[in-house]
Amino acid sequence: MVEYACEQEEIEKKEYETLQKLNFIFKDSLELFDNRLKDSLKYINYITLPIIMASIENKSFNPFAEIIEKHISFIVNNKMASIGYKLLPLGYASDLAFEDDNTIVHIDIKTANINNPADFKEEIALGINQTSYAAKLPSGVKGKTDYNSDGIDTVKIYSNLPEIYVLNNLNKLTITNGLLFIYPDYKEFIDDIRKDYIEIRKILDGTLLNMFKDVFSNDENIIEFLDYKPDRERFKRRDLIVENLVRAYFIHNKKELKLEIQDQRNMELFAKRIIEISKKLSEREIKPVAIISISIPNGKLSPNYDTQIVSGKAFGNSIRYHYEDGVFKSLDGNKSRVIFIYLNNKYIQTLKSYFKNIVIYDVQEKKIKD
Repeated sequence: MVEYACEQEEIEKKEYETLQKLNFIFKDSLELFDNRLKDSLKYINYITLPIIMASIENKSFNPFAEIIEKHISFIVNNKMASIGYKLLPLGYASDLAFEDDNTIVHIDIKTANINNPADFKEEIALGINQTSYAAKLPSGVKGKTDYNSDGIDTVKIYSNLPEIYVLNNLNKLTITNGLLFIYPDYKEFIDDIRKDYIEIRKILDGTLLNMFKDVFSNDENIIEFLDYKPDRERFKRRDLIVENLVRAYFIHNKKELKLEIQDQRNMELFAKRIIEISKKLSEREIKPVAIISISIPNGKLSPNYDTQIVSGKAFGNSIRYHYEDGVFKSLDGNKSRVIFIYLNNKYIQTLKSYFKNIVIYDVQEKKIKD
Protein backbone atom coordinates (compact mmCIF):
# COMPACT_ATOMS: atom_id res chain seq x y z
CA MET A 1 0.00 0.00 0.00
CA VAL A 2 2.88 2.36 0.81
CA GLU A 3 4.48 1.63 -2.58
CA TYR A 4 1.14 2.26 -4.28
CA ALA A 5 0.77 5.61 -2.48
CA CYS A 6 4.30 6.57 -3.51
CA GLU A 7 3.52 5.67 -7.11
CA GLN A 8 0.43 7.88 -7.04
CA GLU A 9 2.41 10.78 -5.62
CA GLU A 10 5.01 10.42 -8.39
CA ILE A 11 2.27 10.39 -11.02
CA GLU A 12 0.74 13.55 -9.59
CA LYS A 13 4.13 15.24 -9.48
CA LYS A 14 4.54 14.50 -13.19
CA GLU A 15 1.01 15.73 -13.90
CA TYR A 16 1.64 18.94 -11.99
CA GLU A 17 4.98 19.49 -13.72
CA THR A 18 3.33 19.02 -17.12
CA LEU A 19 0.45 21.32 -16.17
CA GLN A 20 2.97 24.04 -15.30
CA LYS A 21 4.68 23.63 -18.67
CA LEU A 22 1.38 23.75 -20.54
CA ASN A 23 0.19 26.78 -18.60
CA PHE A 24 3.38 28.63 -19.49
CA ILE A 25 2.89 27.72 -23.17
CA PHE A 26 -0.79 28.70 -23.17
CA LYS A 27 -0.15 31.96 -21.35
CA ASP A 28 2.74 32.80 -23.64
CA SER A 29 0.50 32.14 -26.66
CA LEU A 30 -2.41 34.40 -25.69
CA GLU A 31 -1.31 37.47 -27.62
CA LEU A 32 -0.67 35.46 -30.77
CA PHE A 33 -3.99 33.66 -30.35
CA ASP A 34 -5.82 36.96 -29.88
CA ASN A 35 -4.28 38.38 -33.06
CA ARG A 36 -5.17 35.25 -35.05
CA LEU A 37 -8.73 35.39 -33.74
CA LYS A 38 -9.04 39.04 -34.80
CA ASP A 39 -7.82 38.05 -38.26
CA SER A 40 -10.55 35.41 -38.46
CA LEU A 41 -13.24 37.81 -37.34
CA LYS A 42 -12.42 40.10 -40.26
CA TYR A 43 -14.26 37.51 -42.34
CA ILE A 44 -17.31 37.41 -40.07
CA ASN A 45 -19.56 38.39 -43.00
CA TYR A 46 -18.80 35.07 -44.64
CA ILE A 47 -19.78 32.90 -41.68
CA THR A 48 -22.81 34.83 -40.42
CA LEU A 49 -25.26 33.19 -42.83
CA PRO A 50 -24.04 29.65 -42.02
CA ILE A 51 -24.48 30.51 -38.32
CA ILE A 52 -28.06 31.62 -38.97
CA MET A 53 -28.78 28.53 -41.08
CA ALA A 54 -27.36 26.17 -38.49
CA SER A 55 -29.54 27.70 -35.76
CA ILE A 56 -32.87 26.87 -37.43
CA GLU A 57 -33.70 24.48 -34.56
CA ASN A 58 -33.39 27.24 -31.93
CA LYS A 59 -29.80 26.34 -31.20
CA SER A 60 -26.93 28.80 -31.55
CA PHE A 61 -24.26 27.11 -33.61
CA ASN A 62 -20.79 28.02 -32.42
CA PRO A 63 -18.38 28.41 -35.36
CA PHE A 64 -15.79 29.86 -33.00
CA ALA A 65 -15.19 26.41 -31.52
CA GLU A 66 -13.60 25.35 -34.78
CA ILE A 67 -11.71 28.63 -35.14
CA ILE A 68 -10.33 28.27 -31.62
CA GLU A 69 -9.35 24.63 -32.14
CA LYS A 70 -7.50 25.36 -35.38
CA HIS A 71 -5.57 28.32 -33.95
CA ILE A 72 -4.68 26.58 -30.70
CA SER A 73 -3.62 23.41 -32.49
CA PHE A 74 -1.22 25.38 -34.69
CA ILE A 75 0.17 27.55 -31.90
CA VAL A 76 0.53 24.82 -29.26
CA ASN A 77 2.17 22.44 -31.72
CA ASN A 78 4.92 24.97 -32.43
CA LYS A 79 5.37 25.85 -28.75
CA MET A 80 5.50 22.22 -27.61
CA ALA A 81 8.18 21.49 -30.20
CA SER A 82 10.25 24.35 -28.77
CA ILE A 83 10.42 22.64 -25.35
CA GLY A 84 11.26 19.17 -26.62
CA TYR A 85 7.92 17.51 -27.33
CA LYS A 86 7.08 15.82 -30.62
CA LEU A 87 3.65 15.91 -32.21
CA LEU A 88 2.12 12.44 -32.06
CA PRO A 89 -0.80 11.98 -34.46
CA LEU A 90 -3.01 9.30 -32.89
CA GLY A 91 -6.42 8.06 -33.90
CA TYR A 92 -8.97 7.49 -31.14
CA ALA A 93 -7.27 10.09 -29.01
CA SER A 94 -7.68 13.71 -27.99
CA ASP A 95 -7.42 16.81 -30.20
CA LEU A 96 -3.65 16.98 -29.73
CA ALA A 97 -1.11 14.42 -28.57
CA PHE A 98 2.61 14.88 -27.90
CA GLU A 99 5.41 12.71 -26.60
CA ASP A 100 8.73 13.10 -24.88
CA ASP A 101 11.01 10.46 -23.39
CA ASN A 102 8.75 9.71 -20.42
CA THR A 103 5.20 10.82 -21.21
CA ILE A 104 2.42 10.93 -23.78
CA VAL A 105 0.53 14.19 -23.30
CA HIS A 106 -3.04 14.43 -24.58
CA ILE A 107 -4.68 17.86 -24.84
CA ASP A 108 -8.38 18.24 -25.53
CA ILE A 109 -9.84 21.62 -26.53
CA LYS A 110 -13.33 22.44 -25.25
CA THR A 111 -15.66 25.39 -25.73
CA ALA A 112 -18.68 26.43 -23.67
CA ASN A 113 -21.17 29.29 -23.67
CA ILE A 114 -21.15 31.50 -20.57
CA ASN A 115 -24.95 31.20 -20.41
CA ASN A 116 -24.80 27.38 -20.30
CA PRO A 117 -23.01 26.70 -16.99
CA ALA A 118 -24.08 23.05 -17.12
CA ASP A 119 -21.34 22.63 -19.74
CA PHE A 120 -18.52 23.96 -17.57
CA LYS A 121 -19.50 24.66 -13.93
CA GLU A 122 -16.66 23.08 -11.93
CA GLU A 123 -16.40 20.26 -14.44
CA ILE A 124 -15.10 19.22 -17.82
CA ALA A 125 -16.86 16.80 -20.16
CA LEU A 126 -14.71 13.94 -21.44
CA GLY A 127 -15.17 11.37 -24.17
CA ILE A 128 -13.65 7.92 -23.94
CA ASN A 129 -10.75 9.15 -26.10
CA GLN A 130 -9.85 11.91 -23.64
CA THR A 131 -8.96 10.20 -20.37
CA SER A 132 -7.29 7.08 -18.99
CA TYR A 133 -9.51 7.06 -15.89
CA ALA A 134 -12.09 4.28 -15.59
CA ALA A 135 -15.27 5.99 -14.41
CA LYS A 136 -17.59 4.29 -11.97
CA LEU A 137 -21.08 5.01 -13.25
CA PRO A 138 -24.34 4.13 -11.51
CA SER A 139 -26.14 1.09 -12.90
CA GLY A 140 -29.88 0.50 -13.06
CA VAL A 141 -32.65 2.86 -14.10
CA LYS A 142 -33.05 6.19 -12.34
CA GLY A 143 -36.19 6.22 -10.20
CA LYS A 144 -36.93 2.54 -10.76
CA THR A 145 -33.99 0.57 -9.41
CA ASP A 146 -33.74 -0.49 -5.76
CA TYR A 147 -30.11 -0.43 -4.71
CA ASN A 148 -28.66 -2.68 -2.07
CA SER A 149 -27.68 -1.60 1.42
CA ASP A 150 -24.14 -0.82 0.30
CA GLY A 151 -25.46 2.04 -1.80
CA ILE A 152 -25.62 2.50 -5.55
CA ASP A 153 -24.27 -0.36 -7.66
CA THR A 154 -21.80 0.85 -10.27
CA VAL A 155 -20.32 -0.27 -13.55
CA LYS A 156 -16.85 0.74 -14.66
CA ILE A 157 -16.50 2.48 -18.01
CA TYR A 158 -13.04 2.10 -19.50
CA SER A 159 -11.59 4.58 -21.97
CA ASN A 160 -9.51 4.17 -25.13
CA LEU A 161 -6.40 5.65 -23.50
CA PRO A 162 -4.14 3.38 -21.45
CA GLU A 163 -2.79 4.52 -18.10
CA ILE A 164 0.72 3.83 -19.40
CA TYR A 165 1.96 3.36 -22.96
CA VAL A 166 4.47 0.48 -23.18
CA LEU A 167 6.70 0.56 -26.25
CA ASN A 168 9.92 -1.48 -26.62
CA ASN A 169 10.02 -2.06 -22.86
CA LEU A 170 9.80 1.69 -22.28
CA ASN A 171 6.95 2.95 -20.11
CA LYS A 172 5.44 6.34 -20.93
CA LEU A 173 2.92 7.83 -18.52
CA THR A 174 -0.37 9.02 -20.03
CA ILE A 175 -1.10 12.62 -19.10
CA THR A 176 -4.39 14.22 -20.12
CA ASN A 177 -5.25 17.90 -20.02
CA GLY A 178 -8.26 19.93 -21.01
CA LEU A 179 -8.17 23.48 -22.32
CA LEU A 180 -11.60 25.02 -21.82
CA PHE A 181 -12.65 28.22 -23.58
CA ILE A 182 -15.75 29.96 -22.23
CA TYR A 183 -17.12 32.44 -24.74
CA PRO A 184 -19.79 35.17 -24.49
CA ASP A 185 -23.33 34.53 -25.61
CA TYR A 186 -24.65 35.90 -28.90
CA LYS A 187 -27.91 33.96 -29.03
CA GLU A 188 -30.10 37.07 -28.98
CA PHE A 189 -28.68 38.17 -32.34
CA ILE A 190 -29.55 34.88 -33.97
CA ASP A 191 -32.96 34.71 -32.28
CA ASP A 192 -33.67 38.15 -33.69
CA ILE A 193 -33.21 37.05 -37.30
CA ARG A 194 -34.46 33.45 -37.13
CA LYS A 195 -38.08 34.36 -38.01
CA ASP A 196 -36.86 36.28 -41.05
CA TYR A 197 -34.80 33.29 -42.13
CA ILE A 198 -37.82 30.98 -41.82
CA GLU A 199 -39.80 33.35 -44.08
CA ILE A 200 -36.98 33.30 -46.64
CA ARG A 201 -37.09 29.51 -46.62
CA LYS A 202 -40.83 29.63 -47.31
CA ILE A 203 -40.28 31.93 -50.29
CA LEU A 204 -37.68 29.61 -51.76
CA ASP A 205 -39.73 26.52 -51.02
CA GLY A 206 -42.51 28.10 -53.06
CA THR A 207 -40.27 28.07 -56.15
CA LEU A 208 -39.58 24.34 -56.09
CA LEU A 209 -42.57 23.17 -58.14
CA ASN A 210 -41.67 25.44 -61.06
CA MET A 211 -38.01 24.56 -60.72
CA PHE A 212 -38.64 20.88 -61.44
CA LYS A 213 -41.42 21.26 -64.06
CA ASP A 214 -39.04 20.24 -66.85
CA VAL A 215 -37.73 17.23 -64.93
CA PHE A 216 -40.94 15.47 -63.87
CA SER A 217 -44.12 14.75 -65.83
CA ASN A 218 -46.56 16.02 -63.19
CA ASP A 219 -46.80 17.85 -59.86
CA GLU A 220 -47.45 14.67 -57.90
CA ASN A 221 -44.07 13.25 -58.91
CA ILE A 222 -42.37 16.52 -57.99
CA ILE A 223 -43.99 16.56 -54.55
CA GLU A 224 -43.13 12.88 -54.00
CA PHE A 225 -39.50 13.66 -54.86
CA LEU A 226 -39.35 16.76 -52.64
CA ASP A 227 -41.00 15.11 -49.64
CA TYR A 228 -38.86 11.99 -49.79
CA LYS A 229 -36.75 11.37 -46.69
CA PRO A 230 -34.47 8.33 -46.36
CA ASP A 231 -34.89 6.51 -43.03
CA ARG A 232 -31.44 7.51 -41.81
CA GLU A 233 -31.74 11.16 -42.79
CA ARG A 234 -33.13 13.96 -40.63
CA PHE A 235 -34.50 16.16 -43.39
CA LYS A 236 -36.65 15.89 -46.47
CA ARG A 237 -35.08 16.59 -49.84
CA ARG A 238 -36.98 19.87 -50.11
CA ASP A 239 -35.31 21.13 -46.91
CA LEU A 240 -31.85 20.40 -48.30
CA ILE A 241 -32.67 21.93 -51.68
CA VAL A 242 -33.99 25.10 -49.99
CA GLU A 243 -30.78 25.40 -47.97
CA ASN A 244 -28.81 25.01 -51.18
CA LEU A 245 -30.83 27.82 -52.76
CA VAL A 246 -30.12 30.04 -49.74
CA ARG A 247 -26.39 29.51 -50.20
CA ALA A 248 -26.64 30.06 -53.96
CA TYR A 249 -28.58 33.31 -53.61
CA PHE A 250 -26.82 34.98 -50.68
CA ILE A 251 -23.28 33.60 -50.81
CA HIS A 252 -22.73 32.94 -54.53
CA ASN A 253 -24.96 35.76 -55.79
CA LYS A 254 -26.96 33.44 -58.08
CA LYS A 255 -30.19 35.40 -58.44
CA GLU A 256 -31.81 33.82 -61.49
CA LEU A 257 -34.83 32.65 -59.51
CA LYS A 258 -38.18 33.93 -60.75
CA LEU A 259 -39.66 35.69 -57.75
CA GLU A 260 -42.59 38.00 -57.16
CA ILE A 261 -41.62 41.64 -56.65
CA GLN A 262 -42.45 41.54 -52.93
CA ASP A 263 -40.48 38.30 -52.49
CA GLN A 264 -37.50 39.93 -54.21
CA ARG A 265 -37.73 42.84 -51.79
CA ASN A 266 -37.88 40.47 -48.84
CA MET A 267 -34.80 38.64 -50.09
CA GLU A 268 -32.88 41.91 -50.41
CA LEU A 269 -34.03 43.04 -46.96
CA PHE A 270 -32.79 39.75 -45.54
CA ALA A 271 -29.40 40.29 -47.20
CA LYS A 272 -29.15 43.64 -45.39
CA ARG A 273 -30.18 41.97 -42.12
CA ILE A 274 -27.31 39.51 -42.50
CA ILE A 275 -24.89 42.43 -42.73
CA GLU A 276 -26.46 44.00 -39.61
CA ILE A 277 -26.02 40.77 -37.65
CA SER A 278 -22.42 40.50 -38.87
CA LYS A 279 -21.69 43.96 -37.50
CA LYS A 280 -23.29 43.10 -34.15
CA LEU A 281 -21.25 39.91 -33.89
CA SER A 282 -18.10 41.85 -34.72
CA GLU A 283 -18.91 44.50 -32.10
CA ARG A 284 -19.59 41.80 -29.50
CA GLU A 285 -16.02 40.55 -30.04
CA ILE A 286 -16.69 36.87 -29.70
CA LYS A 287 -13.48 36.11 -27.91
CA PRO A 288 -13.09 34.05 -24.73
CA VAL A 289 -14.45 35.21 -21.40
CA ALA A 290 -12.10 32.77 -19.71
CA ILE A 291 -9.56 30.11 -20.66
CA ILE A 292 -9.10 27.31 -18.13
CA SER A 293 -6.31 24.74 -18.11
CA ILE A 294 -7.30 21.49 -16.39
CA SER A 295 -5.14 18.52 -15.43
CA ILE A 296 -7.27 15.35 -15.66
CA PRO A 297 -6.24 12.51 -13.30
CA ASN A 298 -4.52 9.44 -14.67
CA GLY A 299 -6.40 6.16 -14.17
CA LYS A 300 -3.75 4.87 -11.78
CA LEU A 301 -4.91 7.50 -9.27
CA SER A 302 -8.10 5.52 -8.61
CA PRO A 303 -9.82 5.44 -6.16
CA ASN A 304 -8.72 8.96 -5.13
CA TYR A 305 -10.90 10.60 -7.79
CA ASP A 306 -13.66 8.01 -8.18
CA THR A 307 -16.34 10.28 -6.71
CA GLN A 308 -15.32 13.10 -9.06
CA ILE A 309 -15.29 11.10 -12.29
CA VAL A 310 -19.00 10.80 -12.98
CA SER A 311 -21.39 9.98 -15.80
CA GLY A 312 -21.64 12.17 -18.87
CA LYS A 313 -24.62 12.84 -21.12
CA ALA A 314 -24.10 9.61 -23.08
CA PHE A 315 -23.88 6.61 -20.75
CA GLY A 316 -20.81 4.54 -21.54
CA ASN A 317 -19.43 6.98 -24.11
CA SER A 318 -18.79 10.09 -22.05
CA ILE A 319 -17.90 11.02 -18.50
CA ARG A 320 -17.28 14.22 -16.55
CA TYR A 321 -14.47 15.23 -14.27
CA HIS A 322 -16.37 17.15 -11.61
CA TYR A 323 -13.31 18.53 -9.89
CA GLU A 324 -14.95 20.32 -6.89
CA ASP A 325 -11.98 21.91 -5.06
CA GLY A 326 -9.70 20.88 -7.94
CA VAL A 327 -6.53 20.03 -6.02
CA PHE A 328 -3.87 17.37 -6.48
CA LYS A 329 -4.78 14.96 -3.71
CA SER A 330 -1.31 13.46 -3.19
CA LEU A 331 0.66 16.70 -3.24
CA ASP A 332 1.25 19.18 -0.44
CA GLY A 333 0.57 22.88 -0.73
CA ASN A 334 -3.00 22.77 -2.02
CA LYS A 335 -1.75 22.74 -5.63
CA SER A 336 -4.61 23.17 -8.07
CA ARG A 337 -5.42 21.04 -11.10
CA VAL A 338 -7.62 23.85 -12.45
CA ILE A 339 -5.91 27.05 -13.52
CA PHE A 340 -7.41 30.13 -15.18
CA ILE A 341 -4.76 31.26 -17.65
CA TYR A 342 -7.02 34.08 -18.82
CA LEU A 343 -10.19 35.77 -17.63
CA ASN A 344 -11.98 38.92 -18.66
CA ASN A 345 -12.38 41.18 -15.62
CA LYS A 346 -15.91 42.12 -16.71
CA TYR A 347 -17.02 38.56 -16.01
CA ILE A 348 -15.30 37.92 -12.68
CA GLN A 349 -18.49 38.13 -10.61
CA THR A 350 -20.34 35.84 -13.02
CA LEU A 351 -17.50 33.33 -12.95
CA LYS A 352 -17.37 33.45 -9.16
CA SER A 353 -20.98 32.27 -9.09
CA TYR A 354 -19.94 29.18 -11.05
CA PHE A 355 -16.56 28.37 -9.47
CA LYS A 356 -15.73 28.00 -5.77
CA ASN A 357 -12.04 28.48 -6.47
CA ILE A 358 -10.58 30.70 -9.15
CA VAL A 359 -6.83 30.18 -9.34
CA ILE A 360 -5.13 32.28 -11.98
CA TYR A 361 -1.77 31.71 -13.63
CA ASP A 362 0.60 34.63 -13.94
CA VAL A 363 4.01 32.95 -13.81
CA GLN A 364 2.91 32.03 -10.31
CA GLU A 365 -0.47 30.82 -9.15
CA LYS A 366 -2.62 32.95 -6.89
CA LYS A 367 -6.16 32.63 -5.66
CA ILE A 368 -8.67 35.42 -6.22
CA LYS A 369 -9.87 36.80 -2.91
CA ASP A 370 -13.58 36.93 -2.14
